[in-house]
Amino acid sequence: MVHHVVSFTNAFSAWENWNLTDFDSKSGALLSLKNALALTQPQYAEVVAFHLEQASSLLSFTHELVGPTGESNELYTAGRGVCLIAVEEVSESARMATLAQCTAALVAGNSVVICSDDSDFTQELEAAYQQSSLPMNLLHFASFDAVNQVLESDVRVLGFVGSQNGERNLNRQLASRQGAIVNLVSETDLVTLSVAHDPHLSLRFITERTRTINITAVGGNATLLGASDPH
Repeated sequence: MVHHVVSFTNAFSAWENWNLTDFDSKSGALLSLKNALALTQPQYAEVVAFHLEQASSLLSFTHELVGPTGESNELYTAGRGVCLIAVEEVSESARMATLAQCTAALVAGNSVVICSDDSDFTQELEAAYQQSSLPMNLLHFASFDAVNQVLESDVRVLGFVGSQNGERNLNRQLASRQGAIVNLVSETDLVTLSVAHDPHLSLRFITERTRTINITAVGGNATLLGASDPH
């Protein structure tokens, strides 16, 4: 097991490169993870495939916005940073919920640290990860008792799978935490798995950015400047 602090440092470095990777390349690497899982756990591969398909219609393109003075404005999405997924439960439902959050976080452009005591599941997922074309250090695994220590690092997204009481405790920790506001994605209904089945789950792991480029002559749009000239 990789040391918790080292895991975060390496996960942050991996995120910086992964976040700059185009969507098609990220999707292709995650497809290789899906294919590796399909060899031994086809039900897990289906979870990955579902969220990749949904994310393709949400994150794969930029939105062209109005440029009132002649500039180009683009709205696009990016990952938030390192995502910690704390898995309190050990069950098949918890595995599905964890894999859904992990896939959504990765395709959105984040690196992931999973803290779980479900050793069978984490070993299966780690083996598939090693067989995939996903970059090194993008996905890390630690025991559940490492949650507090990892949370003290500069985590930017927190996923949780477990009880409502566990969710409340994490919310209190986040409220008293210094630094950037952390988005919490929580799955406490392990019967219906409403979060895991959400087709828009990847949007919970992104941040929106705009790119503006001045494509007109110096001074902006000449027609707008002339509109106020009485002569």
